[in-house]
Amino acid sequence: MTREEAQNTWEKIVDLGFTDYNKLNRQQRVWFNVEPLTTEGLWDHYMNHGADKNADTIADLEYLNFNSVANQLREFNKIYFPNGVPEGPDARQEQFDKFDEDELEDVIEEMDDKFWKVSDELENTLMEHINNSGIGK
Repeated sequence: MTREEAQNTWEKIVDLGFTDYNKLNRQQRVWFNVEPLTTEGLWDHYMNHGADKNADTIADLEYLNFNSVANQLREFNKIYFPNGVPEGPDARQEQFDKFDEDELEDVIEEMDDKFWKVSDELENTLMEHINNSGIGK
């Protein structure tokens, strides 16, 4: 199954994820949390609502055996969110504003550069997950 063939199912999972996240089963949750990374990257994860489920996203990356990406998120969290990832993009932006903008931009660029080198592999693994679990049908 291709991403295009799974689009209708993806839209249903997104709707469920935003209306009642806890009703997603594990297979759906992995898709819900990892798909945005494959299209938008790690920085977008923090600037939008993806990081509201940061701990689950890390667990889902590990479930797919992408520990390197999970560790990138963990390391970023240790530096910028030592007390936990705040809920909501505005709260995260407030935390980012406490740091030197140039240094933060350098860290973000390095983080995303490292991520994009493995993003195609992550996307392929996610598609295998969707196909092997049957959730895309």
